[in-house]
Amino acid sequence: MESLKLELITPDGRIFCGDVKEVLLPGEEGEFGVLPQHASLFTLLSGGIIEFTKLDGSIENVVINGGNVTVEDNRVIALVNGAVVLPEHQNGDTAKALEEVQKLLEKVSNNGTILASVQSKLG
Repeated sequence: MESLKLELITPDGRIFCGDVKEVLLPGEEGEFGVLPQHASLFTLLSGGIIEFTKLDGSIENVVINGGNVTVEDNRVIALVNGAVVLPEHQNGDTAKALEEVQKLLEKVSNNGTILASVQSKLG
């Protein structure tokens, strides 16, 4: 199975590093996907959700408030200003995650759209 390495890094440190099947990123010009063997690229990220599929098929979502991403040599490195990892299943962490997301996105211009997306992913 083909995979690519994903690293998500904030000023506070690395929040994810591992092999994934695919990554969806919120680019400045719109959402875009990265699969194994993707062409090299460097671009800015806007506030939004990074969604990635792990090798076991599970999907993780991380809300970011902007940054940049480099894709090169089957590796995706996203340097983001701030991030909140969304819980995988609906549980007691949902309300806390939404509160953290709201704080993270206070200064992001399209925060209403992002919050709606987060709420739909949390169920």
